[in-house]
Amino acid sequence: MGIPITIISGFLGSGKTTLINQVLKGTNLASEEIVIIENEFGETGIDHELLLHSQERIFQMNGGCICCSLRTDLINALSAVLEVFVDQGYPIKQIIIETSGISDPQPIMQTIVATPGICSHFYLDSVITVVDSDQFERNFLYPEALKQLAIADRIFISEKSETDASKIPKVVQEIETMNPLTDFHTFSLSMKESLLAAQVLGIARFHQQLQSDKTEEHAHHAHKEHHHQELRHNFEALKLQGQAEIPEKLLVRWIDWLLLNNPDNIFRIKGFVQLAENDYLTEIQGVNQVIQFNPTNRKAKDKVNEIVIIGKNLDQKTIGKAFNKIQRI
Repeated sequence: MGIPITIISGFLGSGKTTLINQVLKGTNLASEEIVIIENEFGETGIDHELLLHSQERIFQMNGGCICCSLRTDLINALSAVLEVFVDQGYPIKQIIIETSGISDPQPIMQTIVATPGICSHFYLDSVITVVDSDQFERNFLYPEALKQLAIADRIFISEKSETDASKIPKVVQEIETMNPLTDFHTFSLSMKESLLAAQVLGIARFHQQLQSDKTEEHAHHAHKEHHHQELRHNFEALKLQGQAEIPEKLLVRWIDWLLLNNPDNIFRIKGFVQLAENDYLTEIQGVNQVIQFNPTNRKAKDKVNEIVIIGKNLDQKTIGKAFNKIQRI
């Protein structure tokens, strides 16, 4: 399947380096089996001096945000891992990408899943976002922080004191209005390092199936709190369901129409559909404008088709009607 990549994002000062240090202490992987690709905004990086692997193989990319000017350097860094380490027989088993605090993980994800020569050797295991519960209200004002939360597969909330712990339910409630695909964990310096490592590495959250009960609860909560949601942010999650098979050509046309009419407003698409041509469900994974159809060995149960779209300013009624039309009754 290739080498797994875990992306660690989080706003400035959220605790990404602390989380990575704890994970490195707790993992069963040897230090020579892990490569860290680190991005710092600015000419000089600082965080790499705090990492346990500072004397080992760290690719630090300076001069700008990894999601824009340094996107090509990410491809070069991953290519270098293949050329220098894998081809020479180094036992690389894990890549960790630590993004800068103001970066957008979405283009990083797109690079991993869609770049020829990269996606054939690496795969995206999970996107993890770290949140400082004490600074959450302030960070919620920044669109960069919101985007990191909206596309995360798993969110870690740093818990530094009893006061921080009391804020966690509100933090979870706020984030769930925009991202029903994620789950939540807390971490602190007192946490057992091996447990934290098991919750970060090798969790395969990017391709994990949808949790119907959770997205149903989200839909009810989002409707109930819709006015509150609009005041806080314009990110939203649209859930589409159906019980009829879909001809593949109609699904492709619907996706083309969806992306054409929402070129900058869709961040993640994830779901499973029953194509008319297949006996098993097909997984849909979308990052920005890149959409993948992946075969599975799963049989449909109650709800044949289930898709979640995370974005902003979506015409939910029109999108829902169009999705209903392509399903063969």
